[in-house]
Amino acid sequence: MTAQRRQRELQLEQARYEARLAQRQYDSVDPSNRLVASELERRWNEKLERVAQLERAYAQAEDEAQWNLTVEERESIAELSRDLPAIWGAETTTNQDRKQLLRMVIESVQLDGISQAGQIEIQIHWRSGTITSFSVKRSRPGEGSLKTSEEAVSRIHEMAPRSGYKEIAARLNRLGLRSAFGRLFTTQHVGYIVSVRPTPVVSRDL
Repeated sequence: MTAQRRQRELQLEQARYEARLAQRQYDSVDPSNRLVASELERRWNEKLERVAQLERAYAQAEDEAQWNLTVEERESIAELSRDLPAIWGAETTTNQDRKQLLRMVIESVQLDGISQAGQIEIQIHWRSGTITSFSVKRSRPGEGSLKTSEEAVSRIHEMAPRSGYKEIAARLNRLGLRSAFGRLFTTQHVGYIVSVRPTPVVSRDL
């Protein structure tokens, strides 16, 4: 595999060299000599097309090489695939990893917001050939906008009279509370909520 890759690299390097040479020949010709200039331009374009073809072939070969797995690697992947929920929820799995997992298993997603009033029909086409269909309620304007949870807002206002913003943010993060965008709290988040969000009204049963 390494030898084949090196051969492809040499072919691409040679093609690029020939394209640069053809360009220099074209640039050096007298523009008034149209016949020669036209022929040199044609040759230059052929060299450029050759480079483009080799670059596409090289990229395709690199993609295919990534899936040329050993028996042990295939067995490891098969074992992992049997426990996808654990992989998805693992602390070491980042959001970028989860997006990559979805791109690998989903072929396409189709949305239909016309057929049923107030509903959005969703079809997920998996790469395995399976199709999952379901519908969700269409959100009204403003509905579902991101907001910091009432619990976090309440705790911030409760601690604000006696604690600094940095201490409050650290306390919220230790409790597992997150901001409206699912991020860790910072002093800026806390200060914004103190100045903008009112203290939640907690109803009590009499």
